[in-house]
Amino acid sequence: MRIFLDSGIRIQQNGQLLAIDSKNSKKKADAVLISHAHSDHYSTGKQPALTTPETLALIQNNRPSFNGCKTISLHHKKKLGKSTVCFHNAGHILGSGLVHVESEKNILVTSDFNPVESILFSAAQPMPCDVLVIETTFGLPQYSFPDREKVHEEMGNWIKQNVKHKRFVVLAGYATGKAQELTKICNEFANEIPLVHEKVFSTNKVYEKFGKKLGKYIELNHNLQDGNVLIMPPSLFDKNLIPALEFALHKKIVSAFASGWGHRSGFDKVFPLSDHADYNGLLKFVKQCEPKQVYSIHGFAREFAHAVQRKLKIPARALGEKNQQALTEFGFG
Repeated sequence: MRIFLDSGIRIQQNGQLLAIDSKNSKKKADAVLISHAHSDHYSTGKQPALTTPETLALIQNNRPSFNGCKTISLHHKKKLGKSTVCFHNAGHILGSGLVHVESEKNILVTSDFNPVESILFSAAQPMPCDVLVIETTFGLPQYSFPDREKVHEEMGNWIKQNVKHKRFVVLAGYATGKAQELTKICNEFANEIPLVHEKVFSTNKVYEKFGKKLGKYIELNHNLQDGNVLIMPPSLFDKNLIPALEFALHKKIVSAFASGWGHRSGFDKVFPLSDHADYNGLLKFVKQCEPKQVYSIHGFAREFAHAVQRKLKIPARALGEKNQQALTEFGFG
């Protein structure tokens, strides 16, 4: 069995090659699995793929021409040649899945995941496996997130205080995932109906199609006077936005960014709200999965692998790429 990186994670065992979250690889696979709908986790190529219905709907919301993808619901198994695959709730965004592959070895690939319950999703659950491939975006001890409920309350109070003082609030959150949390937080903790950017609006509609209750919101369309709060993607937030809003509304603008990263320049406030696991959450998840081998990927992968070996006494290594397409391969068993 081999696990390696080639524009995504690749698992080779029993004469079969599976690609997980493959991005524009020239090397074809027997099957492609997409863990979730963030654009850095799937390719727009023509090779057929397998994902959840929710993930496909989110991808097609952003890329209407995307097709050729089959779906299986979370927690349902599917036979792919000599392997059996299953997506289990990853708690990250709508439809996100831990990828469970049963074949020669029992492998769990977390991709982006959240082992803590959020305002929209239940927590990702650990499961026994031979090999764990774990995403380690926040794989250093200094990344320790506060209780989510307290963050929700703090955000709600901050919004209410600013609205009380006649300030217009701009909240920045990624259009797929974070913005839906912000929509619900505005409704439940600030008693505000937010204006939302068109990208957020269309994604909110997909969430609601699959049963997620976000509360009320209004699509932004030359109607800034209709609300006290605006939710928009951070990519649209620049030095010209605040002066333009102040000119249009004749009031002071305050801004906040929701992210697990503790600092983001250009915002009045950063709320530590992440849809990833923090350091202690990562270690706890590894311990509960009881793997024989751990591979860490993304973020602080090397540092986290060392921590797993030191603290949990489990063999661990960081998966990495050299010069983009050159492979770093690790064998097991």
